[in-house]
Amino acid sequence: MVSKYEQEISKFSKKDGILAICVWLIYMIMGSAYVTVMSRISVPWYLNVFIIICYCSFQAGIVFVIIRRQKQDISSIGLHKEKIRNAIWLGLFVSLIPVLFTVVLPGIYSGFHEHLIGILLVNFVTAFFFAAHEDVVFIGFIQTRLYGIFKTDKVAITVGAILFSLMHIPLWIIMGRFDLNNLFVDILINSLGWILMYLVFVSVFKKYYSLAPVFILHTIANYSFNFALTQFAFGFDFSLVRLILLVVVACILFWQTRRRTSKESVE
Repeated sequence: MVSKYEQEISKFSKKDGILAICVWLIYMIMGSAYVTVMSRISVPWYLNVFIIICYCSFQAGIVFVIIRRQKQDISSIGLHKEKIRNAIWLGLFVSLIPVLFTVVLPGIYSGFHEHLIGILLVNFVTAFFFAAHEDVVFIGFIQTRLYGIFKTDKVAITVGAILFSLMHIPLWIIMGRFDLNNLFVDILINSLGWILMYLVFVSVFKKYYSLAPVFILHTIANYSFNFALTQFAFGFDFSLVRLILLVVVACILFWQTRRRTSKESVE
């Protein structure tokens, strides 16, 4: 008996894989254009939030249009109610790691600053839309369809992780978030972080073939990171510990999935 993940990815053909690469290219072009424009204009915060929601919805909308034209169901990208409670609990459980090591421990270490509730809520909403649309595009669509070209987990997930990492590089260059004096090293270190995080997201996704826990983890991880940037100036970097623990969790989830699949195939 094969897992839900294996059942779904076996349905995709080389055509689906090519479409996935095309979606990645479109995402890169649109993302670079969006960041270029937004980094050069100044708008009120409420208009900025509206633009973010529209941009993220449009990028995710491209995926929904494609799967509809391909006569595929939204469950093919992990949007379904099957085992939804378990999926949500998984997302919340794994999300304790970024909360603990990006918010709680740094707060205890260096103290918290006061922020208006409205600002925190707006930041959470934007964190959700940025995370959710990336998860729909990369985890739900691109990653699953890559199996139409690359038939093994190792290759398909490695390619997906590289595409996810490459997507961030031009955006961060445009936003000026890299240290130009150490550009190569900065890109290398951040790329490794994006690849590791992607592996975590895929491991969480594979458990129930559901985007629900990925939405939760990705949103909380991004929100915690952005929260920490505005809150803390501390000497000890808790983010490395957070990343290591997330990778450990991903390895455990991957091992459980492989063990269950092997057990079912023997039976």
